[in-house]
Amino acid sequence: MKIKRLKVDGFRSLVDFEITFDENLTIIVGENDSGKTSLIDCLKVITQGRSVTLDDITYGKDQLTISIEIDDSIFNRVYERSNNSIREISFHELPTPASLDKILERLNSNQSNEQDKDYIFETARRFGSTVRANSNLDNLKNGIIEKIGNRTENLVIQNATFPRFNNIQLDGRQFENISDFFKEVFIKEKQSSIWQERIDENSTIEDFVKDRISEYSTEISQQLEELGILDKMRIFLRDLTDVKIELICQPRNLNIEAKVIFLENGNEINIDNKGDGTKRRITMALLEFKKEKSLVPGDDKTVYLLDEPDTHLHVKAQIDLVNTVEAFALSGNQVILTTHSPFIMNSVKPSQVRLLSRYRNNTSVVFLKENPLAITQSLRSLGVENTHLFFSRQIVLVEGETEENFISSYYLARTQRTISSGLIKVINAQGIQNIPGFAKAILELHGSEKVYVLYDNDASEELVSLIRCLNLPECQNFQIGHREFEDAFDSLVLYRCWVEYHNECGRTHPNTWCVDAIENLKSECTTSEDKNKFSKALKSLNQGGKKMTKPLFGQALGTYITSEELPLIIGNLFTLLC
Repeated sequence: MKIKRLKVDGFRSLVDFEITFDENLTIIVGENDSGKTSLIDCLKVITQGRSVTLDDITYGKDQLTISIEIDDSIFNRVYERSNNSIREISFHELPTPASLDKILERLNSNQSNEQDKDYIFETARRFGSTVRANSNLDNLKNGIIEKIGNRTENLVIQNATFPRFNNIQLDGRQFENISDFFKEVFIKEKQSSIWQERIDENSTIEDFVKDRISEYSTEISQQLEELGILDKMRIFLRDLTDVKIELICQPRNLNIEAKVIFLENGNEINIDNKGDGTKRRITMALLEFKKEKSLVPGDDKTVYLLDEPDTHLHVKAQIDLVNTVEAFALSGNQVILTTHSPFIMNSVKPSQVRLLSRYRNNTSVVFLKENPLAITQSLRSLGVENTHLFFSRQIVLVEGETEENFISSYYLARTQRTISSGLIKVINAQGIQNIPGFAKAILELHGSEKVYVLYDNDASEELVSLIRCLNLPECQNFQIGHREFEDAFDSLVLYRCWVEYHNECGRTHPNTWCVDAIENLKSECTTSEDKNKFSKALKSLNQGGKKMTKPLFGQALGTYITSEELPLIIGNLFTLLC
């Protein structure tokens, strides 16, 4: 089973809120109180029956609606505030037409009722029929077929029950409580399977359960050694000799508790006295053990809901966490993970990131919607990380390397701070033809007031038209130079900045590098019909000098130019950025 979509109206800051999930891995990011934990709690309301309290309902609203879409159904739960209490109004399921057709196909097949008994019982209960051990299979089967066949519109199943599914739900606290972690990751799944096994007439339920958990304890202890998990734990617990899993059956309520015992030379050690980072690394090793087990062919797939598992983890451990959850996803499981970690965020595809933000107490979500695969590949090829894409305060799209390095260098020289410290990202689109596509993608995640484009004056009318169609404010659309960025600067400025760069490097500039020669070259390149590139021709005046590349020239220009020498258009851009 995969969770495809969540809609919420009235849960804390989630008002008229909708989010879709990647079928494999979804990373949810945002500042504190942006709604990440609320989102996870809403999923638990439907999938786990989590209670809703008065404090959960949005201030000023009297009703809460939560809807989850899975592969073949939509589940909708509605609550109402009444005086000082909460009551559930409805919980219904809306199966998809395709899923109903599959049910009819199976029930109308040649398979005998006895062979399909469990399926008929389960489906009949799902559709609201009373099912007993001696219920007539034909009557149940015909009732289902009739209910589906007679529908005139969408079939709504009242008093729904969310289907049983493998799921592991962990928050940061459980990553630091190893016994709780172990119970959630390993025991819950095993406990579910035990209740489905048949017992012989000579065993009590208590004896049967004890036998099964004893076998499971031994199996896990052996596999921890065989799969090398103990060796990984010994990195943090140097004297560790063994790990024993003690599973305890509670006859009163048939619950199973877990105790994880760490032994050093046969003596039990108190793991609670270890640091949070150490405990999280140990739970990470156990999670990797779970990963190895999940890769076994035929193993049921699992939905992992992980709420900020990276807290207190060292950077390397965070990368290990990414590798583990990606392995879960690649083996057919679904992982939904909230995080503050830039390392985790930058390790996944941009299309897998959902950014939550809160404005006036309401949470909204942004993510890449159109052609995310192509955008992902293009942005990664330009070195644009997800943190840049989602968290930058301002984004400047430029055409080439000179502009990219000039803007960063001038910002540093003017403010004595790096441009990234101002949450500003300069993206070199590597050609004007790429600017419209990148700008369109970025505008899916940011308001137009945060995006600026800077491009040469030699752009074709078609490209200029595409850029204008982005509907950026006119004051954020910068077309520069006679033909290109470099020829927008005064010849004396170009001369002086490159000379100062030579001086800084302890070199003497060549005699051919002079103001008159630069001015003549600029005039020739900006007026001739063959459209020779001034930026390329400049290198001919630097023979014997310090190597001139576009990044180096842009850096020198940005470092040594004064604010009075800036071209007007560049000055206007920096007025907005600073």
